[in-house]
Amino acid sequence: MTINKNRYDRQIRVAQVGETGQEKLAHARILIVGVGALGTYAAEQLTRAGIGSLVLIDNDVVEESNLQRQTLFTASHLGQAKVFSAAQELHKIRSDIKIEARKETFDTALFEDFGQLDLVLDCTDNFLARQLINTFCLHHALPFVFASAAGTSGQVMALQARNGPCLSCVFPDLLELERNCETVGVITPLIPLVSSLQISLALQILLTPEKVDWELMQVVESWPISLTTFHVKKRATCEICSQNSAQENLFSRSCGGVFQGILPDLAFERFVTFCQIKNWDLTENPLAFRVKFDGHEITVFRNGRLLFYHFTMPEAQQIFEEIKNYE
Repeated sequence: MTINKNRYDRQIRVAQVGETGQEKLAHARILIVGVGALGTYAAEQLTRAGIGSLVLIDNDVVEESNLQRQTLFTASHLGQAKVFSAAQELHKIRSDIKIEARKETFDTALFEDFGQLDLVLDCTDNFLARQLINTFCLHHALPFVFASAAGTSGQVMALQARNGPCLSCVFPDLLELERNCETVGVITPLIPLVSSLQISLALQILLTPEKVDWELMQVVESWPISLTTFHVKKRATCEICSQNSAQENLFSRSCGGVFQGILPDLAFERFVTFCQIKNWDLTENPLAFRVKFDGHEITVFRNGRLLFYHFTMPEAQQIFEEIKNYE
């Protein structure tokens, strides 16, 4: 991609960027999971900054309640898929940016090939999706920037498990957070505050990764305004990124009617045999297995974590026990 130096003149003048940095941005490919409040701000900032390619993932359509905080969308987009509407508006800002828009949930996208990625931005609004992003990035050795916004406060952190904690190290009680999730309000000016911190970290990861503090969590409060930082260390017994995990068998309800279980000693050869006996449709990749049957779906990660979709709780518990006890 040829850089329009006039367009990026003010950014190139910044010592931390320069022409070399602008070239790097032009060749970067970023995955944004969630194209709502944080995602639309992030996508717009990255487009204006000169990022070469974006992959957008979101399964929702634009609703009237989104317009209070989700930039890029107007009343003319109501009822339309967020990813396609966002891509359309981003191309108006910069026609040469490459955008791959995927109207799907991230748990479905896990089994698809994204090609080369340099960075992932978590712009979601629930901890189940964030946990999937964490697992995905750990498996592919990708850095990602976690961001959340609710009420009048937000959190932002750059994460890469080989250099510091993973998301489960930071939030060891993710299962509890998922179980208690519910829709909360958010004040309009909080979103650009949090998003700007997220994109600043994204640019730093792309241009000067050796200077990024991978243990630093930033908490921003918009009413009254304040910014607090603190360090989070890697947990030696983290169930996701540690070899010394002390996981136990566990079953619980998660966000959006999804159920999840943990079977740390699950033998995958036996699991495959179990699926064959059940005559389940089985798909696998280096990250996870996915089975489908009778309108149900189960994703089984190679770390022993299971997600149950389109089940009632008794149905999911029964299958969980069958898998756990299969010899």
